[in-house]
Amino acid sequence: MAPTNNPKTNLIRGAAWTIGTRWLIKGLGFINTVIMARLLMPEDYGIVAMGMLVVGLIQTLLDFGPATALLRKAEVSRDEIDSAWTLGILQGLGAGLVLLLALPLALDYFNGPRLTFVLLALAASVAFISFSNIGQVLARKAFIYTLDFKIATLTKIASVVTTVVAGILLRDYRALVIGIIAGYTVPVFLSYWWHPYRPRWNTSKIGEIWALTKWLMVARVGQFILRKGDEFVAGRIGTTAQFGLYNVGSDFGQMPVGEIGPAMLKALLPVLSSLEGQLERTNQAVIKTIAAVNTVIWPIGLGFMAIAAQATEIALGGKWLAAVPFVSIFALVSVLQTTTSPANTLLILHGHTRSQSQIVWIEFASFVAAAIALVPGFHLIGLALARIISSAASSCVTLLYTKKICRLPITPILKTIARPLAGAVLMYALVMYLQGMIDAPMPRLAAAILSGAAFFMLWSLASWHLTGRPEGLESTIMDKLTQWRMSSAKP
Repeated sequence: MAPTNNPKTNLIRGAAWTIGTRWLIKGLGFINTVIMARLLMPEDYGIVAMGMLVVGLIQTLLDFGPATALLRKAEVSRDEIDSAWTLGILQGLGAGLVLLLALPLALDYFNGPRLTFVLLALAASVAFISFSNIGQVLARKAFIYTLDFKIATLTKIASVVTTVVAGILLRDYRALVIGIIAGYTVPVFLSYWWHPYRPRWNTSKIGEIWALTKWLMVARVGQFILRKGDEFVAGRIGTTAQFGLYNVGSDFGQMPVGEIGPAMLKALLPVLSSLEGQLERTNQAVIKTIAAVNTVIWPIGLGFMAIAAQATEIALGGKWLAAVPFVSIFALVSVLQTTTSPANTLLILHGHTRSQSQIVWIEFASFVAAAIALVPGFHLIGLALARIISSAASSCVTLLYTKKICRLPITPILKTIARPLAGAVLMYALVMYLQGMIDAPMPRLAAAILSGAAFFMLWSLASWHLTGRPEGLESTIMDKLTQWRMSSAKP
């Protein structure tokens, strides 16, 4: 489907494609998790998660943001495109080399000799995927999201099949590593197969890209340390099995919101860049996006908190029930992290990456303070609770920064957040009450999901009417229904 000149339509279409892609991918990943969680033990997941932490840190330290540099500009030249591709290769090769050099330190820190195979395999994979075709970014910039859909879907299928087959044959952590290697390898070939652009080695614009994204890199480093710093601590103070529970509980708890929230925002930066110079329209688009995102993430996040125990047992099996507290806490963390994300995108659009970096490090400081207070008494649970506190602090600081720098008003944003938040809290209370009345596990889970969904939809419609039908997800849906009825009524 061809892109349009309507920013709202492009944003909705982009969000729909990316949400569909991510949920299909997550559905395949969920099938993979259900199977592998029964084949492997928590310590197998723990050892691979430790390796991925090291890889993630090094990749983040060397991520100069070439894709973001292209997406935030309305027009880009061939030199800029090829320089972004070249920079991506340089950072990928650099990350692979640093991984090899960091191997002894990682083995000593995590006290896990099995990390050797994990890190050697991932070092090669990180270097290889850096050669992917920059055409994927160009397609996204042109609001063509089918390419991402096809590449992501086929890659995930290959990764899942490889992981499951290896799991059946090996029955240990190596199966997970082999699946990860497939996930890093397949998209490189597909990116050249399905996009005609052929990048060339070019370093002429690397300096300009660096000048544009250097503070964004600092922000990304802070974001990674903040998002994964608790896991570095957990991997050090807990056993491999305990860390496996923490890591899987964190991933599983953040899965519902983590897969739909960022997908709704993926199309926002290209859309805002098309409104460059129109301050009022840009800010209105951000507020509407915040309204739509929060209408979705609050009921999903709090609803998943309410059914965490049943969902964990059904998806992962009884041996993973010790992860339930982490699942519940990180379901809330994922909501708080996404609540004001559109405002962060606005800072990127206007080039205020230094301010974004400051926000991240303020959040990190609040996490450290909370962890120091909570870990001695609550151990790994204290780390998770510290993430809740720091995520809430980040949302507040983000709004203050965007008001000061981008003149984004806070009051309308708070109103858009308050309505779904109140509905989600009431929904959570209703679901917890109903679950206490039903003993059978499957009927209890079904009743919780159906009653929660029905209540929140009724709440959304009623509160939307009572508050004067403000712009947001409800108004967008109603507009589309009106258009559909009008087009259906035409002879």
